[in-house]
Amino acid sequence: MFDLKPLAMRAVSAVVSGHALHQWGLRAMHEHHWRHAGLLFEAAALRYRRELDVDAIARLRVHELMAQVLSGNQPARAAELCVEVERRLSQLGRIESLEPPFALVEADSLLAGWLADSPDNGAHDELARAA
Repeated sequence: MFDLKPLAMRAVSAVVSGHALHQWGLRAMHEHHWRHAGLLFEAAALRYRRELDVDAIARLRVHELMAQVLSGNQPARAAELCVEVERRLSQLGRIESLEPPFALVEADSLLAGWLADSPDNGAHDELARAA
């Protein structure tokens, strides 16, 4: 059977802006729909590449990493991913908030606090051990 996901992502990213796809991905992430968030983030990345929006791609990649941690799907990598999120946040000026309406905020406002309201998936303990 063929995997139609790449074709679907290209089609969606051809007609919807990267910003809209990114926002929809953040909404899905906020509602803990991890798979949908990942697919929307992939489509947003395709569109951002087409738009040559390097800053938006950098912010999107941080959100993707956050979703990986918050989903709890990779507990063995939680500490590594947390450290990478913190490193990337420290390099960004601004990033979309994790709370609706997902407005741009100072990236350092999310440092060390982005896990605070997350479901308990062991990421807090892993980050503390990594620090």
